[in-house]
Amino acid sequence: MVFRADREIGGMQQAMLAPASLPGGFAVRYHTASHPLQVGGDWYDVVSLDAGRVALIVGDCVGHGLAAATVMGQLRSACRALLLEESSPSAVLAGLDRFAARLPGAECTTAFCAVLTFSTGELVYSSAGHPPAIIVHSDGVTQMLESGQGFPLTIRADHLRPEASITMPPRSTLLLYTDGLVERRGDPIENGMARAAHLVDGGRSSELDELADELMSRLEPTGGYPDDVALLLYRQPAPLEIDFTADAKHLAPSRDALRSWLSEAGVEPEQIQDMLVATGEAVANAIEHGHRDRPDGTISLRATAVVDGLHVSVIDTGVWQIPRQMPSEYRGRGISLMRCLVQDVSIRSNDAGTTVHMYARIT
Repeated sequence: MVFRADREIGGMQQAMLAPASLPGGFAVRYHTASHPLQVGGDWYDVVSLDAGRVALIVGDCVGHGLAAATVMGQLRSACRALLLEESSPSAVLAGLDRFAARLPGAECTTAFCAVLTFSTGELVYSSAGHPPAIIVHSDGVTQMLESGQGFPLTIRADHLRPEASITMPPRSTLLLYTDGLVERRGDPIENGMARAAHLVDGGRSSELDELADELMSRLEPTGGYPDDVALLLYRQPAPLEIDFTADAKHLAPSRDALRSWLSEAGVEPEQIQDMLVATGEAVANAIEHGHRDRPDGTISLRATAVVDGLHVSVIDTGVWQIPRQMPSEYRGRGISLMRCLVQDVSIRSNDAGTTVHMYARIT
């Protein structure tokens, strides 16, 4: 019965930290050092706020196992509540200071709290004795976010919490983590942070889930992680994901949304125009051909950016035929035009619909 209870407790913590509700553009990983209980005191959180903002938090309670997990759960819940009331990361950590002072076992907890504005990439942050976040730019330049550093929770609760800000450049990658990812006995923690930054640099062209797996695998010491580990990755800008009915009236709004997103991704005006034309052809084909007999169908537009490339997909719930012959003088030139404007076009159709995927190198 004890073993079953242990599994249920571990399952509850995994459910609480599950990434099912994460916005696009994030990847998270969690590993506990406690066996067989599989619970720990580290945590991550992503909390949607107003005005296109989101709060990012990682924290690390002292200790392992069920006692640390119990404290962690209360601190995480308190932090979420504070984020709905406070306007800044420093104010949130100050409130968490007051809460932790009344919570046995919360002493010396470290935490990193940030508020990200999606449209601009502005990151406002404050740290309670936590290892610095890492930003790797698209050109490989690495920044450690060492400003905004204060004491761990409850140590100097009467002191004002510092705060700092930075604007994430287009296609840069942010790593938040707990010290279990980088700290090794007999080795300065700075070496571990440098190794993590090097791996993020090497994964600038990878999808975030692949990069998260790479970090967890490559940084794991022989014999496994001796401490709990939580990590959170984000790449600016978050992927574009919009759905609309197969009606020509949605052509202009979807085009405007893509134009704004491409600008946030740091794409040059001439290439933005090429992508708008190519994507417009794919959307028009989906409306005209794929949904000729299904006008109430749905079209999805998806776009992601990595360090050197753009991936744009148009997905519909209809079926349209790829021309088998050369286009006529007036019709059927859409696919040829797409192939002229981007480096690669693939089209897949089945009974569920058609997906047009386009890839373009960022110039």
